[in-house]
Amino acid sequence: MFATVLIAAFALASVATVLVLADSGLRWWSAFGTLRQRMKQGYASAGVGPRPSIITGSANGFGRQVRAYPVIRQVTQRAA
Repeated sequence: MFATVLIAAFALASVATVLVLADSGLRWWSAFGTLRQRMKQGYASAGVGPRPSIITGSANGFGRQVRAYPVIRQVTQRAA
């Protein structure tokens, strides 16, 4: 009885794994198809050469980036 439950659990896990991988593959296929179509139409362009080794603004990709526009803060006062 325990072996049947164990086999059923493994079978369910393998089916779930196959479904997740198939879904991911279809999403990638669709995304690359959309990218190819947009590149043909001229909406997206591919960069030339290797990617830059250092991201501008900070040495790592997790640092805060410099804003392209200044932040204007307005002073607000609450009623007493």
